[in-house]
Amino acid sequence: MQNKTLIIFAVSSAILFVGNTSDVFAVEQSTIINPKIITNGDLYIESKTSIQIPFMVTATDSFNNPIPVECDKTPNTMFKIGKTTVRCIAVDSFGNEARNSFVITVGYEIVQIPNWIKQITQFWTSGNISDTEYFQTLNFLLDKQIIHVPHTKTLKYDEESKIPIWIKTIAEKWTKGEMSDDEFSIGIQWMLDRKII
Repeated sequence: MQNKTLIIFAVSSAILFVGNTSDVFAVEQSTIINPKIITNGDLYIESKTSIQIPFMVTATDSFNNPIPVECDKTPNTMFKIGKTTVRCIAVDSFGNEARNSFVITVGYEIVQIPNWIKQITQFWTSGNISDTEYFQTLNFLLDKQIIHVPHTKTLKYDEESKIPIWIKTIAEKWTKGEMSDDEFSIGIQWMLDRKII
């Protein structure tokens, strides 16, 4: 009887030990930090022909030590007119993998509108700021080349000019992510060409 009790105790201890080992392994797995790839973000280059574009991509492991990173394009690549996605990968000494990508746009007429301008546009479409205030803001941003629209001219807002309803409609859709920057810029260019603003 005593021998049976000892055997049962030994088996129970073994099961408990295995269970604890599994828990420790799970904790170690959950604390693994993948390497990080650092890029300069999306790049916009004005050119009428294909061009080489210098860019820098680096990577670090979980201890912030530099590790090799490989991309499917290099600064020696001839980037054609249009958008090209550059995809990169890095693997640390433990086999942990990181991936990142960015877009290089080459063109003579590039639409470039920072995402944070959507908040200002939302204030305008919701009636929190006037047409005058909104277009004065656009005028400043265009003048400082923070916004880039093809064939940009200096904005001269005339308070007597009426803004078409469809302009606010596409602006509102743009702030909701239902239209691209290129589509939103059409409205700005339309008003510039007709000297509405």
